Amino acid sequence: MSHLKRTTALAVLFALSAVPVCAQDTTSPSSQTTDHDMSGHDMSGHDMSDMDMSDMDMSHMDHMNMDAPQSGWQIMTHATLNFVADNQEGPRGGSKNFAEGMVMVMASRKLDDRNTLDLNLMLSPDAFMGKGGYPLLLQTGETADGEHHLTDAQHPHDFFMGATAKLTHRFDGDTRAFVLVGWPGEFGFGPTAFMHRASGENFPTAPISHHWLDSGHISMGVVTGGLAKGPLQLEVTQFTGREPDQYRFNLDTPKLDSTSVRLTWSLNEALTAQASWAHQISPEQLHPDEDLQRRSISIDYNHAFRAGTLYSTLAYGRKEIEHSEEKASDAFLFENTFKFNEKWMALGRYERVYNDELVDTGAYWVAKTEVGAIRTFRLAHNMTLGLGLVRQFNTVPDALKSVYGDHPNGTVAFLQWKLNPMSGQMKM
Repeated sequence: MSHLKRTTALAVLFALSAVPVCAQDTTSPSSQTTDHDMSGHDMSGHDMSDMDMSDMDMSHMDHMNMDAPQSGWQIMTHATLNFVADNQEGPRGGSKNFAEGMVMVMASRKLDDRNTLDLNLMLSPDAFMGKGGYPLLLQTGETADGEHHLTDAQHPHDFFMGATAKLTHRFDGDTRAFVLVGWPGEFGFGPTAFMHRASGENFPTAPISHHWLDSGHISMGVVTGGLAKGPLQLEVTQFTGREPDQYRFNLDTPKLDSTSVRLTWSLNEALTAQASWAHQISPEQLHPDEDLQRRSISIDYNHAFRAGTLYSTLAYGRKEIEHSEEKASDAFLFENTFKFNEKWMALGRYERVYNDELVDTGAYWVAKTEVGAIRTFRLAHNMTLGLGLVRQFNTVPDALKSVYGDHPNGTVAFLQWKLNPMSGQMKM
């Protein structure tokens, strides 16, 4: 794709994110912000036009039911775009300037007193950064060109990140059931994907535990059935096990050959836990004969204190190749965002991963620590611009220092443009 075509397409993506909802009745959100976390909470029965959406946490949005008036559709738009200057140090490092993020449009319609239909479309500018993605020390997963495995780099996400339809039926009391179909979509495994969970959505780069915990957020074909009662929700998903190929603008052929199960428990407004399992058929294009058993547990903690609001995730994931004598591979994540006020937030993330894809000589424990801050400027009642800086400290064993150097660290500076969730009504 030529530079002119890429620039034009990216401009179209910006325009899509900034265009107001086309509606006969459009309700803008309040100019005030809220720190109340909506993670894991059912929104059925609430008119979005009455809610303060200007700074709402987007975690677990796929599991929400946003009931709209019977007279029409309820529409919500949301976008985050990061313009990043990335410098990774050491022999295996590199530098790159790029844009990444997502644009999301959600529509909800109450079909009758018991049934609600939710539609979700999500796009990403990542596909324009090139097949090689961006440099990120200690990161592995997927392929850049269909021939070589990405190492010390984060792959770009597909242009089509999500296109789902969800039908929810509400029984008497607090019991509900739903069916979700996506192409692409997210299969029910692990914590909310990092670009949507409150603790991780403001980091400019992906976690190195991504392929242990939440890489299934772009699966080329998912069908999920779920049952929820009170604070408990159980999901079973049939999905395409193969990860997206190196072509970032197409939709891969669905093949519902894999299964996942996830149990989510919202203990209270601040604390949500999940445990999940997946049997994934042939996820890696370059290793088609390898199937995976995957397990994950995680806890999200989001709470407002006098000094500010803490968004925190503690997660563990395991990958194990079936019928193999190789040791299972584990990953741990502790991720935090502390929002002092509308202007300042602090970022902190620690990860420890047992990875056998960094070098050919075996598997090693490696770790990454990230600390940073963002200064946010409000451009409009639902639009902000943030100036951020993150410093990354990578820890490798002595056996890898000849490859990575003694201090293989990184610095990431970025501008973060956000169109905060904005709702409106469209009568049809």
